[in-house]
Amino acid sequence: MKIVQILTQENRRLIPLKGWDSVTKALNAFANGFTRGAKATEQVTADALGKSHGSNGGLAVGMFLLGGAMVGGRSKLVDNLLKEAKESLKTRTKFSKDYDYDGMGTPFFKTSVYIEVLDREQDMYGIGLNAAYVGNKPEQELAEHFGIPRTLQSCSVEVEAKPLSGNRFEFDFEPVLRKLDMVLDTKKITGKEVAAAMLVKDDDSNPTFVLQNKDGLEVRIQPGRVERRMKYTQGKPRDTWSSKGSMFSGELQRDWDGDENARATPTFLIVICSSQKNGWRGSLPIWQPDQQQKAVDLANKITKVLP
Repeated sequence: MKIVQILTQENRRLIPLKGWDSVTKALNAFANGFTRGAKATEQVTADALGKSHGSNGGLAVGMFLLGGAMVGGRSKLVDNLLKEAKESLKTRTKFSKDYDYDGMGTPFFKTSVYIEVLDREQDMYGIGLNAAYVGNKPEQELAEHFGIPRTLQSCSVEVEAKPLSGNRFEFDFEPVLRKLDMVLDTKKITGKEVAAAMLVKDDDSNPTFVLQNKDGLEVRIQPGRVERRMKYTQGKPRDTWSSKGSMFSGELQRDWDGDENARATPTFLIVICSSQKNGWRGSLPIWQPDQQQKAVDLANKITKVLP
């Protein structure tokens, strides 16, 4: 297996805020158009916070308190939205509301609003904004307006490998693991174990293997840009994946940017996320800046040892 490229990606969404009053101020700021054309305030990086407040996870939650931030007048739409959300979040952890023409004349036009409980004990909430045509750009701009880093859902290391001749890929997990030994607790894990784990389930669900669970972070390995496992011809399934020793192989995924015969470079992923789970939501978002930095630093270490 020849590695041809390694890329890292941070999956971020939701603006973490301390207290319901901060949620109110943030949504009123959005309602009053404070993010339009506004210059981002100086970004307080997780690294800087780590140096200022240590790495004990206790960070200065005051960072997420909007305090006297300029947010403009109160919006009736926001008042109604928060009244509904507050009642719902008494018994749930997630609330969402979609605005269409009922939001016309406001920044909420054709926009979905998400409010999640990130940590009840610390009174932490996350707000998300997703608008038609521009996606989560309003959420990004609002986070920049207040200088707050969004929560980290996961940090991924995407490893591209040279495909085999024809229409197949092959990943050898043994040499990958022995390189990861330098930065992860993987010395007792074999490539054969990982390859076999990819075939435990006999359906199209995405298989994963947990490599490490340490310091509040989970590290797992899984297939990336490859063809789905099961293909059907006249209703009959055909398994396209197989393993032999530490080798895991299957078919290449179609490259939809090319012609119908073009195939995408195969990848596998090493994903870093919170080890804290919450039922169907999977891993909880990482809102603490020092913990976010740990995840990003670990992804960078993995990237350096793999080539």
